[in-house]
Amino acid sequence: MRRRVSDVACVFRIHLARLRAEAGPFVLASLIFPGVMFMFANAVSSMAAASADPQSRVRLLAGSVVFSLSLTAVTWLGYLLLENRFTGRLKLFATLPLAPSSYVLGVVLFALAQGAVGTVSLLSIAWIMGVHTAITAPGGAVLLGGIVVLTVLCVCGIAVVIAAHARSFSEGSLLTDALGAGLVFLAPVYCAPEALPRIVQLMSRVFPTTYAARGVRTVLAGGSDVGVELAILAGMAAITLAAGFGSIRWRED
Repeated sequence: MRRRVSDVACVFRIHLARLRAEAGPFVLASLIFPGVMFMFANAVSSMAAASADPQSRVRLLAGSVVFSLSLTAVTWLGYLLLENRFTGRLKLFATLPLAPSSYVLGVVLFALAQGAVGTVSLLSIAWIMGVHTAITAPGGAVLLGGIVVLTVLCVCGIAVVIAAHARSFSEGSLLTDALGAGLVFLAPVYCAPEALPRIVQLMSRVFPTTYAARGVRTVLAGGSDVGVELAILAGMAAITLAAGFGSIRWRED
């Protein structure tokens, strides 16, 4: 057991070292892009009657939190996993006395750490900007943490699926970039579901970001009725992680 924990920590530290060496893209994905999107959406809503509703800013903040999670866990993490595969780093992992499950847990732990940093940073920036939330303590914080963890696990599984099946590094990068943003812009994250075309509403029901945004918005507004969202995200996380890590070619030909 101690050896397994040490292996997981080793994989985590290796990816953390990559993050420290290339912090710029992470900051762009986790803070700058979602933050700019929040300010843009807030400016647009301020031109309409919605600006009088304080819940509008909470919705936009929730959308930016989910946007950050999607970009970091799909785009940024997917990029690192593609690097592991196409630069031969995954083969180096395979030659070590390292169980595949330890690699999996190390990657998941790294993804969760990214999600935590991005979420806390965005909430802090929003507080400085005067966005008032009504998170109850400690229950609300626990629920928010649960939603963030399950959301990261869902989209992390999607990133792994792409990294495992991409035929080239460029193809995988394009897919992770497209899905990192697409999972947000094709879901009712920054707007109410009724504002989307009917066909997009139907499509969004299979996106984890739909339920993540609903759950985060509810908690930020002071609510706690997120059992349905947590259950759906848990089911999606189990499916995507099983599909993703089950398809990793640990020792490619």
